Amino acid sequence: MTAAEETRATVLGYFNAWTTNKTDEAYTFLADDLAFWGPTASYTSAEEFRPALIRFASMTKRAQISKLLVEGDWAAMYYDCELPAPIGTIKIASFFRVERGKIRQYETMFDATAFRKG
Repeated sequence: MTAAEETRATVLGYFNAWTTNKTDEAYTFLADDLAFWGPTASYTSAEEFRPALIRFASMTKRAQISKLLVEGDWAAMYYDCELPAPIGTIKIASFFRVERGKIRQYETMFDATAFRKG
């Protein structure tokens, strides 16, 4: 398996797991020393990130990938994510670096304005 094939399989496995609220399965795709950055928080390990993963997965009604670009051990994903009102559907861009079949770096970007109103 090439680096790009491994990256694609890892990122899609992770996405398909968390978007169907299978957070234990999604967690298996994360490196222990995961570095995560997002508009509302940052984490320095998979264990530290786990509660946020569980929370976000549980509120996701639907998610659909628009674009997935993979180059070696890097991937960029753009997707629509439907969340409960008053948030609704948001567009999210996520960037991943995969090492040895695990997501090591994970950055996500979206307009967090609706999250901050609550």
